[in-house]
Parts: sequence; C-alpha cells; structure tokens
Amino acid sequence: MSKHQNSSDLNPDLSKRLPVQIDPVRLAVAKQQLHGELEISRLTRLGELLSSTEGKLNVKLDFDVDLNKVHYVSGTIDAELSLCCQRCLHAMQWPLHVDVSLAFIAHEHQADELLAEYEPYLLQTTPIVLSDLIEDEILLALPQVPLHDEAECKPAVPLKEFDPAETGKQNEQDGQGQSASERKNPFDVLTSIKSDSKE
Repeated sequence: MSKHQNSSDLNPDLSKRLPVQIDPVRLAVAKQQLHGELEISRLTRLGELLSSTEGKLNVKLDFDVDLNKVHYVSGTIDAELSLCCQRCLHAMQWPLHVDVSLAFIAHEHQADELLAEYEPYLLQTTPIVLSDLIEDEILLALPQVPLHDEAECKPAVPLKEFDPAETGKQNEQDGQGQSASERKNPFDVLTSIKSDSKE
C-alpha cells in the first residue's frame, strides 16, 4: 500500500459515511475532508418544507486553516429536493446546490474581522452535530416562494377577475326585499353614542 493510500480508498462505501458529530477546529487543524451522503429524511426542519423526504444529499466539506489562522470549512451540498409549488400546490423538483464557506469563531466580535468570503459560524459548544450545520446551510438557500415555470402549472383555485358591474348588481340584489326602514344605517351606532353622552 502506498503512503497516500488510506482505508477509504480500499473501501469506497466508507467514504460515503458522514460522522454524526464533529469538532470543526480539530478537523481544520488536521486538514480533514468529509465527503459523503446524508439522507434527507434525517433533516426534520427541512422535511417540514418538502413534499417528499426521499433521496440523499451529496456533501463535500474540506476543513482547513487559512493564513490568518482562521479555522474554516468550504465545500458543496447538492441534491434534488421535492418542494411544493405555491401556485399549483403540486410537488416540484428543485435542484439544490449550496456553496459552503464558513469560518468558525468563538466570540461574536470576531465576525467583524473575517474576510468577506466567509460566513461566521459561532461555536458555542463542541462537538457539534454535522447534520445541523448542513441543514442550516440548506434552509438559507431555499427559495422563499417555490414556483414552477408558468407554462408548467396552473393555479390550484382559478382566480376570479374583479368586475365592478357584477359587484354593483350583487349589492342591488342583496338590498332587494328590504325596505329603506329595514336596512340598517351604519351611522346609527354613532347616533346612539351621542344620545347616551347627553344623558
């Protein structure tokens, strides 16, 4: 076995397994790579926004320390998510691609010192749950209002166009069958309030 060959090279399935918890600082110092798959069904917050939780995420994360001694992780998250179109309310396939670039900080004031290429990630405790970090990045990347292309779907409930003439006719019909004395005047309430105040 050569110097650069490791156990994951001999067992391709091993490289697909992602750890449940990680210490990001230690991984950065060791310049570790985490490349593998994660079942979408394990991400409960994301699952509430999906039409289906079937499938897997393809995760590639590289941990390192830059010249400013910042511990960071960069990489990508890819998947095919099943969202709910807000126009037709049917499932729609949405290709997910997230570019990850996080710098791990111990105090909030350190965020001001980071390069623009990084997003700060505050480490309150270690180890952290890896799936939580991944899920946070995905939730930030989701569209606020998922929609098919207009040609691909129709509204679930057809919108009725507003017609002022029809509205006027409806008001007339509602008023028929009631005499002028029977129709309530909306200002009667004000009249009663004034009379009460005089007493």
